Amino acid sequence: MIRPNVLVLLVDCMRADALGGRGVATPTLDALVARGVHFTQAIASASSTTPCVATMLTGMYSPRHGVRAIGGRPLRREVATLPGILTAAGYHTIAEVTGPLLPENGLDRGFAEYHCRPATEYLSDPWGAGLLHRLRARSLPEPWFLFLHLWELHSPRKVLSPFKDRRYGRNRYDRALASLDATVAPLLDALPPDTIVVVHGDHGERLIASNLEYRWYRLWRDVLGPARTRKREGHETDVYEVLVRVPLVVVAPGRVPAGAIVDQLVRQVDLAPTLLELAGVSPPAGLDGVSLLPAVAGAELDLEAFVEAFGRVRGTPRDRRAGWRTSRWKYVIAPNAPDVAAELYDLAADPRERRNVATLHPDVARALGTRIAAVEATAAGEVPALTAAEQAVIERRLRDLGYVE
Repeated sequence: MIRPNVLVLLVDCMRADALGGRGVATPTLDALVARGVHFTQAIASASSTTPCVATMLTGMYSPRHGVRAIGGRPLRREVATLPGILTAAGYHTIAEVTGPLLPENGLDRGFAEYHCRPATEYLSDPWGAGLLHRLRARSLPEPWFLFLHLWELHSPRKVLSPFKDRRYGRNRYDRALASLDATVAPLLDALPPDTIVVVHGDHGERLIASNLEYRWYRLWRDVLGPARTRKREGHETDVYEVLVRVPLVVVAPGRVPAGAIVDQLVRQVDLAPTLLELAGVSPPAGLDGVSLLPAVAGAELDLEAFVEAFGRVRGTPRDRRAGWRTSRWKYVIAPNAPDVAAELYDLAADPRERRNVATLHPDVARALGTRIAAVEATAAGEVPALTAAEQAVIERRLRDLGYVE
């Protein structure tokens, strides 16, 4: 069997509305959407990078795979990974990642090559030119699986000089998106024609709407300092829609129809089984995720999603949030802080999550709370802690990224 090459293009902090919903010209991404299936209601498993990537690579939620924060305890040793399964099926597996995705987290398991570059190296830099050269030269052993994690939309956001203009968006995020769209075009052009391409976001991003408002915010931060200024952009701390709704596009020539749209709820935990089916590889039993190909064929999967937020790196267990997302409802609790009120939102009537209706629908809150508890109960005990040397490496990286002072 000839297996297809697979590229997962994971863009950090990429919101769901980055695909056609922000009024930004993104011809490269638009062309990809036109060639594949656009899942418009894809829900991330968390609002921080490391646990989301662990979920993508295992098809399991964090209580089972063990990665419960941006740093800290690593992937459970007994958990099978997508690259490991593909390696056994004959794939050459490569990860090109950045940010907090250090090998000390265990996310390198199963990859033949795992390269974690500094967050200051972007696709437009020499590192990206080297990757582009490898693709154009066809030097990667085929079939290959490339997990490509890009940092361009993450703060401070990478905007190339030609895009530093209001024509390319009303704020720095939008201009970084237009800049990224132009940057990825040569890379996509270098792919073999039958390559499966996935465009995905690990989590979303909370944004300040305008440049003027952003300038005032930065002025207050400069005057008062970050510790005394409420953070108004970013992610990590909540599971609201702007943070857990993410883009998901799958382009698979001859395997999925071009231009298809799937509007039903799907989940990040479904990525691994979907890619395995597209590659013709059997998934392991017992995954939390399912293949999304039946939904592409028109089946209604009736999926619901478990979501989490772990709070800031130097936070406390009280900061953690766990939630349940259905096609209509979002229920959120603070498992380690029973004095914090539960939140329930009717997303059909209140898509911006402005009105907490938990006291008006106690039956719904109770039912969704039971589903959260069922996922939490799948945890298989505490994950062995990192060694002191491994923890020191992660601490240095988190300081470099600005997550800790």
